[in-house]
Amino acid sequence: MTYLPEKTVRYKTYIKTALVEGLKSVFQNHVDQKLQPTKVSIEFPKERQSFPAVVVKFYESQIMNSGVGHQEHFIDDNDQAWKFKHYFYKGDIEFAISALSSLDRDLISDTIVQTIAMGDLAEYTNRFFNRLYPSNFDAIPDSAGHFININSDVITGIGENQTDVPWGAEDELIYTVSYRVQVFGEFYSLPQDMPYELVSQVFIYPYIDGLETPPVGLEDEPSWNNA
Repeated sequence: MTYLPEKTVRYKTYIKTALVEGLKSVFQNHVDQKLQPTKVSIEFPKERQSFPAVVVKFYESQIMNSGVGHQEHFIDDNDQAWKFKHYFYKGDIEFAISALSSLDRDLISDTIVQTIAMGDLAEYTNRFFNRLYPSNFDAIPDSAGHFININSDVITGIGENQTDVPWGAEDELIYTVSYRVQVFGEFYSLPQDMPYELVSQVFIYPYIDGLETPPVGLEDEPSWNNA
């Protein structure tokens, strides 16, 4: 079932999809089998079987054009010009951990920190960055118009806490903690439905140095030059 229009520009949905898929791959291939069942989603878990979990959140702080009135054009194989718009964004990515024990929460915390800070040192954690920075655009077509840059040098922890479970049990708690990193990225618009035609002719007016107005008779009669 499709919930979004297929032609909507994928900005926030692409960012979260890439982060969720990358982190899912880390846990699915985790060297510690105890952590392999960890769920990764953008939705807070509500059932017992959905724990432990990592919820991915994105707090954007700014979305800006890459230049004043900036537009970019691409010429296809049929010599048709397609117009694109190019935007930057910046904000924070949050990985919110929820578990049914403080130990599970801390083990998942270790994995999150390891993945962000030194993920390239192990094959299973490097899967996260391989998803964010794919080398094969054909395998992930949307990645060709999106660029996600995470600041892995600074990780901010947001305090540990406990809260009641949503299914009403009185003797169980959810143990939580979050980690945030700054993100800076770029994204492009989708091509327009109709391409822009290439310029085939241009007006050329005679120019005489020091003359402020065109010669008499040429005010409204430009010459033609084929491009």
